Amino acid sequence: MRKLLILSSMLLLIGIGKSMAGQADLFHYDAVTVENQMAQLNQLEGYVMSNPGITLGEMTTNGHALASLVSDPNGISGFNLINEKVLGIPGFLWGCVFGVIGVAIVYFVGQNDKAETKSALIGCVVSYLTIGVAYGVSAAIAAASGGL
Repeated sequence: MRKLLILSSMLLLIGIGKSMAGQADLFHYDAVTVENQMAQLNQLEGYVMSNPGITLGEMTTNGHALASLVSDPNGISGFNLINEKVLGIPGFLWGCVFGVIGVAIVYFVGQNDKAETKSALIGCVVSYLTIGVAYGVSAAIAAASGGL
């Protein structure tokens, strides 16, 4: 028993060390690139503040260079949030973890997004079926062993 405990502890420590080492590059960034992008955003903000009432459409038709910051596919835009999940969590998980309440949350907070609501409903059904099967199997095992 002691050997098994030592072996499992060593494997756990190795796994933790490997997972930390594999994620190290996520925290490195190019500071110069970030500064350049922020400087461009500051220029855009200054231009908009000095020209009140200007719209993105006007800037694009005039060929303003800073308009590409917002109109690029990878640019900053509120339209990127249209396909966002509710709090960043897929509907299936809402339904699977929180059941009917999760489906209601996805329906009301997700602004009646039918695809996400359907996904949450499927998650809810899967959750309840899994619980039912687990209960049935455990009841069958208990009955077979004479526990009931």
